[in-house]
Amino acid sequence: MTTEGIILGVCLGLLMAWKNKTFLQEPHFKNLIVAGTGAALFFIALKAAPSVPFLAAHFSTIHALLLFIMAVGCVIGRHPGYVFAGIGLALNGAVVALNGAMPVEANALLKIGDSRALTLITEGRVLTHSLANEATRLRFLGDRFCFSSAVSSAKVMSIGDGFIAFGLFLFVASATSYLFGKADHHAMDK
Repeated sequence: MTTEGIILGVCLGLLMAWKNKTFLQEPHFKNLIVAGTGAALFFIALKAAPSVPFLAAHFSTIHALLLFIMAVGCVIGRHPGYVFAGIGLALNGAVVALNGAMPVEANALLKIGDSRALTLITEGRVLTHSLANEATRLRFLGDRFCFSSAVSSAKVMSIGDGFIAFGLFLFVASATSYLFGKADHHAMDK
């Protein structure tokens, strides 16, 4: 869904720039330092956890904390796209904090034909996800919605992922319209 949001954002942004209009407000990248730092730390922790026992033992807490840091970083960016992405990150962070990992509906994985992911999660070989069950808190916020398109492979997504994708769409459309709208146009193009 994020790939589709980015592609649609570029298309809308280019259309707006071609019409010599802008979409929403100009995004400022410097406002994303906190979110970017949180994302970088998350990827470092994810890659280092298998070889660092402390990270492996506390990964669920680190995962939730870094999702909340990224959410705060997006929300303080004040652009509507950042805010929607921040809300999505906060929703995902809440369900991860309460369950230790992002719960995934097994039947949704089977519905999209991802038996490999189901096996890995069932065997406990995935740090970021677990299978949803009756004890799962905020189960409705977990990965439960099947999404497929011609652009990307089928995925199981959460409500938070939908907010993140919509935020990316808004941000990319806005950034594209500003970047290409500011270019000098030839007199014949006007």
